[in-house]
Amino acid sequence: MLAAFQGILLGSALMTSGPVSGVAADTGVDGAALYRGKCAMCHGPSGAGRTGNFPPLAGRVGQIARTDAGKAYLAAVLLNGLHGPILANGQSYNGFMPAFRMLSDDEIAAVVTYAAGLGTASTGIALSDVASARAQPMDAAAIGAKRQALVASHGLP
Repeated sequence: MLAAFQGILLGSALMTSGPVSGVAADTGVDGAALYRGKCAMCHGPSGAGRTGNFPPLAGRVGQIARTDAGKAYLAAVLLNGLHGPILANGQSYNGFMPAFRMLSDDEIAAVVTYAAGLGTASTGIALSDVASARAQPMDAAAIGAKRQALVASHGLP
């Protein structure tokens, strides 16, 4: 498992292709650069994901970010990580996403806003969404419960 993770890290260091725009207007932070450095190693340069391990982001993050509950969920996932089984676009995934709490609120807002635009025209999340999520750290069970509540109330792609 460690070798596989090291391979993912090496692959991310070598990755040079992918989306090239994505400066979030309200932060001035380059969401595209953050995506390439932090997300593309697992979710792919275009956000297509990897079957069974890492769900696609393209076309999904923008849909999730359309509601306040969805924005809160996205910010919570970025800050606290996610692991265990989930369903995305009807496909099961059982991967691991690390927490990115070390990123600033500006950086998280920029990378989510960039990911929200992969495959769809959409808005992302605001700094206030990230600040609210940062003030309420969550464990894996709480993130799972938040996801289930979102599925029940709004559905998730």
